[in-house]
Amino acid sequence: MSVAVVGGGAAGLVAAAFAATGGAEVTLIERTADGGRKILISGGGRCNVLPSELALDRFVTDSPAHLLRGMLRSWPLPEQRAFFERDLGIPLALEEASGKLFPQSNRAKDIRDGLVAFARARGVRMQFSTSVTAIQPSTGGFTLRTSNGDLQAARVILATGGLSVPATGSDGTGLQVAAELGHRLIPTYPALTPLLGSSASGHALLSGVSLDVRLRAKPDGRMVETSGGFLFTHRGYSGPSVLDISHTVTRESRSASSASSAVTPGAMADRSVAIRAQWSALDAAAWESVFDAPSTLISSLLARHVPARLGEHLMREAGIPPDRRTSGLRRTERLSLIGHLTSYVLPVGGDEGYKKAEVTGGGVALDEVEPRTLESRRCQGLYFCGEILDAFGPIGGHNFAWAWATGRAAGLAAAEANTRTHPAP
Repeated sequence: MSVAVVGGGAAGLVAAAFAATGGAEVTLIERTADGGRKILISGGGRCNVLPSELALDRFVTDSPAHLLRGMLRSWPLPEQRAFFERDLGIPLALEEASGKLFPQSNRAKDIRDGLVAFARARGVRMQFSTSVTAIQPSTGGFTLRTSNGDLQAARVILATGGLSVPATGSDGTGLQVAAELGHRLIPTYPALTPLLGSSASGHALLSGVSLDVRLRAKPDGRMVETSGGFLFTHRGYSGPSVLDISHTVTRESRSASSASSAVTPGAMADRSVAIRAQWSALDAAAWESVFDAPSTLISSLLARHVPARLGEHLMREAGIPPDRRTSGLRRTERLSLIGHLTSYVLPVGGDEGYKKAEVTGGGVALDEVEPRTLESRRCQGLYFCGEILDAFGPIGGHNFAWAWATGRAAGLAAAEANTRTHPAP
């Protein structure tokens, strides 16, 4: 009997390829016409395949952290890179400034097509434009109800992703199946998503302003810090630093009653979590020195370190006239402005939801699966990999590293178990 892989994204393609490499007869079922849609749009169409270094401490999970770390370490970064370059024949190039690895061609399509070709070459049968409506344990394995009829399989790997970017095919089917089969799910929430501003803040006037910042928040008493690009949009805030910290306001506010329920963009975020911005590399002491300059326009000093429009806005919020010079700056004004420059509470009114979230937070709890094989502890013969599991990392290729590592582990384990149960004659 065969191994069925449900979901033809990053994790599913790798799981199918390695299950077939392990000797299993593999069928991959994918609801879109070609699979790998998230791969195609990642990295602005370039596909950030991997990070140059794995930031284990920046991954987020509500499950035991040691389980996450063990799953990631099951396929070290150098071996993952070798897989793409040696086995798929796709050379990768390091972008020094960001520490990200991209295909030398800068074409995400090369990664998707390379994975599909690699899986096909190992005998994987592809069923595109096919939806799975139910998975039921049956004698000797599982019955998969699909839009193209029933399929029998001895082992099933769920690689259906979560709820993020539904236009790529993510609809929460796998989460629903996992719940129906008795698995404990961590409530899902959009992660790595742009945030919405507050209409009262006047930040819409800053739309288009971009800069490097440091952001910090303290959910549950634990400090989370990000740094890097920040962009004011006509609706709120985006950029790497914002995406990486967005979960601090979406995580608690999206305790969905159903793992498959979508989130409406604009829903109110958890206002108990404050995101504070430091708008430049200068801390409070450094700004004190800057404002010691003799009789200089405050706006001119600010423009040396932050975009002029932002500086003017911060002055207005701090109640400082635009023509104020350092010689006339009152102590209370100085302290207020330094606070705005180094510990500004970002007015957050919500988030862009799953439509623009790069990943889904929450999902199948990691302690619901065997850490080495990713086989369900509740349903023998069922495996999970990729975004459906309760874990995600920062932007920069970390979530692909998670998909590749967990996909490989599930594929190899399913093939090994299938061979052990159904040895070749």
